[in-house]
Amino acid sequence: MATPDPNGPGGAAAQAAADLVHKRIGSTIGGRYRVVSLIGEGGMGVVYLVEHTLIRKRMALKVLNPDLMQNPEMVTRFEREALAAAHLDHPNVVAATDLGRTEDGALFLVLEYVDGSNLRDILSFGPMPAQRVLHIARQATSALVRAHALRIVHRDLKPENIMLAQRE
Repeated sequence: MATPDPNGPGGAAAQAAADLVHKRIGSTIGGRYRVVSLIGEGGMGVVYLVEHTLIRKRMALKVLNPDLMQNPEMVTRFEREALAAAHLDHPNVVAATDLGRTEDGALFLVLEYVDGSNLRDILSFGPMPAQRVLHIARQATSALVRAHALRIVHRDLKPENIMLAQRE
């Protein structure tokens, strides 16, 4: 019988990472972002709903996965993402407002919080009317055109990363 790999799926390393994700809830990151809840987890990191402790504004805070912190190329990519998001001013792109490190050294990026649903969740309810599809596609395309004009390439465009929210 083979010995389970402690770093494999469900191993000790995976459990430690999962514990860290939940341990951050209720803590304060960067001295000013109180972690309210977990929004989601992806390949690059974990996203939390946070509240700025001074101005009481809800924001999203993305923390780079600990495994990726060991990879200089991924750290550079995360930092590039932060710089691009900070300089991409468009009504259909979330604004980045801060970049820093957690107390344990992980990189974090603070983003505008969008209170809505992602496109993947909306699509799970079935087909959408053509007019709504066109409206969403126009907005996404407009954001991509602006990004490309600034020589920014979105490397993770997928329905889970397209947020739909009611706005003026």
